[in-house]
Amino acid sequence: MKNIIEKLDRNSIETGGFHGIVQKRLIVNSKYGPRSGVKDGTWEGIGNLVYFADSWFGEGVATGLHPHQYIDVLTFVVDGQLDHEGSLEHGVSLESLDFQVQKSGKEGFMHNEINKGKETTRMLQLWLIPERVEDKASFRVHKAEKDQVVNVYGRKDGNSTQIDVANLSRKESYTLNRESLVYVVKGTIEVVGEYVNEGVLLSVGSNTIINSVDDTLLIISYIDK
Repeated sequence: MKNIIEKLDRNSIETGGFHGIVQKRLIVNSKYGPRSGVKDGTWEGIGNLVYFADSWFGEGVATGLHPHQYIDVLTFVVDGQLDHEGSLEHGVSLESLDFQVQKSGKEGFMHNEINKGKETTRMLQLWLIPERVEDKASFRVHKAEKDQVVNVYGRKDGNSTQIDVANLSRKESYTLNRESLVYVVKGTIEVVGEYVNEGVLLSVGSNTIINSVDDTLLIISYIDK
């Protein structure tokens, strides 16, 4: 099996957005993804991961207060800061490398993510369909610690679809044990002699070895059966 099965460069797809947010939507599932917005060139996802967007918020830009129900919403602040408002943990400030997990359950939640700083904030957002629907909504925050691969969603949530964030140093190696989607958030990686830069989503086979050329941030999605 080829290690790199398929790849999608965010620069090859149309730029979209809303409320002043500049956005590249790499995954929009045809059944569960947003009904409006850019869909051309996007992937369907993997397992219960049905939406993945790379977004930029200028000063004062916000998503606007809106609801979610029966879906889990993950927000990763890559650069800058975001202030979180809404029905769960209103007033929390997210800094660079904070990974926010909001689970709507049957109860649902309202939220607004806003950049109150002077610099542009870069944010990734992922949506997952829960396999275990809880009665109450919930909120937690993880940190993408240096030289670690952190499981931010999946096992603790009763979901077979896993989301890991890898914060690798230069010349560090990491082996993927399952077929995975890998998004290069920052930096450059080498996979079987091929160099892959920031903003590229890869579909890779099992037992793929990733070598970080420089300091690298990755989002890794896979199914843990």
